[in-house]
Amino acid sequence: MKTIIKTNSTIYKRNYLLLVLIGLFGSCDSFVAVDLPSSQLSGEAIFTDASTASAALVDVYSKMRKSVLVTGASNGISNLLGHSGDELTYYSSGTLPELDFNQNSLVATNTTIMTTWSGTYNLIYAVNAVIEGVSNSTTISAENKEKLLGEAYFVRAYLHFYLVNLFGEIPYVKSTNYQFNTTISKSSVSDVYGLLTTDLQQAVTLMPEAYPTTERVRPNRSVAYALLARVKLYSENWSEALLYSDKVITTTSLYTWVPNLNQVFLKGSTGTLWQLMAPVVGANTLDAQTFIFSSGPPPNRALSSSFISSFEVGDLRRTSWVGTVTTGGKSWYYPFKYKLNNAAASSTEYSILFRLEEQYLIRAEAYAQLGNLEKSKLDLNKIRNRAGLDNTIALTKEELLTAILKERQVELFSELGHRWFDLKRTGLSTTVLSVVKPDWQSTDILWPYPESELLLNPNLLPQNTGY
Repeated sequence: MKTIIKTNSTIYKRNYLLLVLIGLFGSCDSFVAVDLPSSQLSGEAIFTDASTASAALVDVYSKMRKSVLVTGASNGISNLLGHSGDELTYYSSGTLPELDFNQNSLVATNTTIMTTWSGTYNLIYAVNAVIEGVSNSTTISAENKEKLLGEAYFVRAYLHFYLVNLFGEIPYVKSTNYQFNTTISKSSVSDVYGLLTTDLQQAVTLMPEAYPTTERVRPNRSVAYALLARVKLYSENWSEALLYSDKVITTTSLYTWVPNLNQVFLKGSTGTLWQLMAPVVGANTLDAQTFIFSSGPPPNRALSSSFISSFEVGDLRRTSWVGTVTTGGKSWYYPFKYKLNNAAASSTEYSILFRLEEQYLIRAEAYAQLGNLEKSKLDLNKIRNRAGLDNTIALTKEELLTAILKERQVELFSELGHRWFDLKRTGLSTTVLSVVKPDWQSTDILWPYPESELLLNPNLLPQNTGY
């Protein structure tokens, strides 16, 4: 096995074969277990067989679910960005890591930010190891190579997408060459989006439409289209946002509208594009464990009063997706999209990363921006009508865009930072958050780069403004 490079920088600190081996064979999750004789425990052995190379990717998903970036645990962005924005209120009498996010008082030495940065780049490294190993393999079939490479290109783009939206300019890491990565520089946001798009376009040419598994716990081509739609929305390329969201919506052989709000977040939902599998049979989501509480006042966190007041009268999401705890005549509220916070005989809910409703809202916004207000209203009203609301009363383009943003707020709350990113991309962060955040500053919209990384690689300078 190769010698480990002695450095602490998280962009390049691990030998890639060692990283993949530790993840693949050190994981305790039953669904990523791979039987391989001890005599074959070498980096090259992983890439002689499609099943072991596939397991290396599955281990990335396991870490994403359990502890990195999009995890439903309290250190994931659903919770952290809910606090940074206007969705969650902090209640703990102690000092939890999310307190700094709630108070928008982040500093470059914040350990949660460092962990998010390092954990995400370590996963990117693991994915790059898969890309290099599979590309160089002489024993994996051409068909399996395409599937594995397409999936890996997608995951690399997906992880970078969140990093660029959290930090702004970032390194887009495409290799396991530690010598190159020790001096890697940041790319501009527009360049990162360009690299994202290239990876995703490669992914859609290689990934099949069929899912690799029955439970949609690994991405397929439509998931790549869904991320492309989001990327184009964020970069204000309305025509392509429309194109890609439409590709997903019209794939009716896989995705159908779920009319019952209480069935949207079940693991078998036909509106789910991609979800993270529970590690063992009977486990459910970390999201439910993070958000659900049973007595007041809340022990750690709850939905903010400003968010609760954003629901229109009669909105069924208010009763179906919001839990209520009343103690001593006072009520508190929590996200109740995922309803099972304990293990059961079988798993009922998996954490959803992409679902059909977001694509309707992307298409509605793209139609509105392109001036097709009637088609935009059709997509918006599909979301509203399921929630028991009448058709929108918006008449102008501006009114319609405001209505869509509001609908995104109440449809996508507590899901992977959608609200935070919406305020950021529309330029409304200061307008909205300065009202509910007494110490809000416009520079709070980006996280600081970890100080330890800047010290090790000066090419990552300058630090984000405000830090």
